[in-house]
Amino acid sequence: MVFGLPLAVPLAALSSDITNLAPQITSRGWEEITFDDKTPNTYVSCGDNCVEINTSNSVSMIGMEVGIDLTRTPILSWDWRIENPVIPSDLTTKGRDDRAAVLFVTFPYNPNTATFSEKMMRPVVELARGPDAPGRVISYVWSGFGKTGDEVESPYGGASNVMVVCRNKEAPVGAWVSERVDVAADYQRIFGAAPRMVAHIFLSADSDD
Repeated sequence: MVFGLPLAVPLAALSSDITNLAPQITSRGWEEITFDDKTPNTYVSCGDNCVEINTSNSVSMIGMEVGIDLTRTPILSWDWRIENPVIPSDLTTKGRDDRAAVLFVTFPYNPNTATFSEKMMRPVVELARGPDAPGRVISYVWSGFGKTGDEVESPYGGASNVMVVCRNKEAPVGAWVSERVDVAADYQRIFGAAPRMVAHIFLSADSDD
């Protein structure tokens, strides 16, 4: 699948091991996050502000720190395209949650708005991922699940990681599709609080199931 994602913000690289990124991708600040015992995707540049993700029984993601102030720039827009029909999936179930494409938006942990369960889990999260680990995530998904606009909790992240179905199996194959989302409004609706900053942007495709 192919992402066209203009980001007019300062970029700073994440810390991770780079193995499957073309030089044009790394030079723009993207770095790859891989998972134990999982074959990673491959990523190549397809032009200015364009990333092609090739996935085949594989999963990984690329990301960057962005530091976007949502009080000033709450709108995120991008274009994306898939080259093969999506297969049916179940985003609510581990092992059945393949996604043709996903754009993750992460938010810094805020103890003032965190739920009781988020506060209880925070020491575990920081032990595994460090003190700068995001507190919440919204994932904008193209998959073979549900209807456009459906919102479901991630089977891995629970209520702090919510997926929004932007496109499903009825979306066109081989054609660019444009998206425009109000990230601040989505966060307010989903989590019941006003966000301030976006911490990271991640791009991924998941075909390991």
